[in-house]
Amino acid sequence: MKWQRSHMYLVGVYLAIGIVSVLHYSTGTHAHQLHDIYRRLYYLPIILAAFLHGLPGGLLAAGVVCLAYFPHAFGHITSDPASNTEKLLEMFLYLAVGLVTGYLVSRLKRAQEELQTSLEQLRSTESQLLTTAKLAAVGRLSAGLAHEIRNPLASIKGSAEILADDFPPDHRKHLMLRVLLEESERLNNVLARFLAFARPRRLEQRDFAISSEIEDVITLLEGQKHGQAAQVHYDSIGKDRPQIRGDREQLRQVVLNVLLNACQAAGPGGSVWVVCEARDGLFRLRVRDSGPGFSHDALENVFTPFFTTKEEGSGLGLAISHRIVELHGGRIQISNDAGGGGVVEVEVPLRGANG
Repeated sequence: MKWQRSHMYLVGVYLAIGIVSVLHYSTGTHAHQLHDIYRRLYYLPIILAAFLHGLPGGLLAAGVVCLAYFPHAFGHITSDPASNTEKLLEMFLYLAVGLVTGYLVSRLKRAQEELQTSLEQLRSTESQLLTTAKLAAVGRLSAGLAHEIRNPLASIKGSAEILADDFPPDHRKHLMLRVLLEESERLNNVLARFLAFARPRRLEQRDFAISSEIEDVITLLEGQKHGQAAQVHYDSIGKDRPQIRGDREQLRQVVLNVLLNACQAAGPGGSVWVVCEARDGLFRLRVRDSGPGFSHDALENVFTPFFTTKEEGSGLGLAISHRIVELHGGRIQISNDAGGGGVVEVEVPLRGANG
């Protein structure tokens, strides 16, 4: 709509030039005042063209005006009664007005674009600062709670192990104690994830081929399935093994989290498509599933700690993955595919891409 309006205005500019030119050519040489008015009217379409398209628009309109006026000014087709000096000066002013107005409008538009970019960066920085503050608070809370819960949990687990030895394996109390031990272990794993989020370990930087890690994770998932029967379709990057510099174990954890989530979203009989590419100094991993896609709340909060749409989820998998990817100078994004299903894209710099 905006594009159509701009072109309508541009048509109006050159239509105005044509009308003023017709008036010039059709007015007799005795009407000095009318010719003076018509010469001034040429400035209006020049200025409008400059406002529409900046410096190129202003200069083009001024050039068209000069070409339209020249035959009349120098008697090739009728004649303007003004002196040659006046007419040359007028044509020079047409070009000057087109140049100056167009230049100023172009600078104004660039300043507006830079201001818009700065505002977007400011909003992004503000959002990152809020997220960082939120994560820091959550991290401190998680660390404190994990330590407070872990000690009595260890005592409960140890006591259950001792009590379980007093009953034969087929005894009802032994079975109940085994459930207690399993649940204690599961809770301990959740606490371990809380601590991993609250106090992430330092990156161990080294060069490695991340595509190999992706292939290993896919092989692991296909071998174990963890109750997920989704079919993984992997589009290999080919024989090339682009190297990145980072923490191999932590990035492997990111890949595992993303693929596990995709398999769970796709569900039994579903599909997951994995595509890798190395381009423009970045390694890109794109994972799409055949599931229902991300809800509106998930799109807004998926990287927020403890946000989850799963009944048994901790809400830390993607939050931890987000932090790991950012520590590597990359980014992770989620979206819904136009054809259905959720999409997760991970980008990390290739080795040497950061100089």
